[in-house]
Amino acid sequence: MLILARLVKAAMAVLVVPVAVGLLQGILAQLETITLSGSTVLRWIAGGFTTYVALHLLLYRPVALFRTGHRITSTIAVWLFGGQVASVEGGEGGKGKGRAPGQPPAEGSTLVAFSPYIVPLYLVLVCLAGLALRQWVDRRLTDGLVSALIGAAIAFHWVMTADDLQHQRGRWRIETYLLALGLVFVLTLLVGSSCLSWAIPEYSFVRALGAGLARTREIYATAFQQLFLY
Repeated sequence: MLILARLVKAAMAVLVVPVAVGLLQGILAQLETITLSGSTVLRWIAGGFTTYVALHLLLYRPVALFRTGHRITSTIAVWLFGGQVASVEGGEGGKGKGRAPGQPPAEGSTLVAFSPYIVPLYLVLVCLAGLALRQWVDRRLTDGLVSALIGAAIAFHWVMTADDLQHQRGRWRIETYLLALGLVFVLTLLVGSSCLSWAIPEYSFVRALGAGLARTREIYATAFQQLFLY
């Protein structure tokens, strides 16, 4: 049974890859069509993304900022779903609200534990700031900066999350670790992409999602043909 469970997880990890690739391509294609200051929104976002990665690798890893966002998101998840302020760090969760000693953790604990990884809090905050700025400031003065900050925020979330999960790699089997990475990437894409229209009104989450799912189907169809029809 253990071997079967591991095979199922490994298969799921493989099946998540086309979903991740398809969704990413759908989102990028949508962003590439939106022009901004003689360029495209995608280029501004890519600039912010690469800038953060370079700073992270060469100068500074903002661990404290990541931990603060982690705690805030966990607290919000507790308020929404119940359970404990749990974490996958070191296998120890915080004390659950209203949970008596010896009582098993609430069912919401797993969701609470992983919510900081699948909700890019700082990306959401940047998009909200972009929405607020559009009400009072000429978009031509702020859109480039906001787009670059969006790229930096998503890079920060992905790099710090990957680093955090890597430190816990020893507690998981390889197939569980790869499946967790794939699911976190896909769910982060969905949550983050759904917020982009706040800061970039020309962006359509529905169109990006449709394009991403269509691309995913193409990848699955191509893989099936290569594996079974040739």
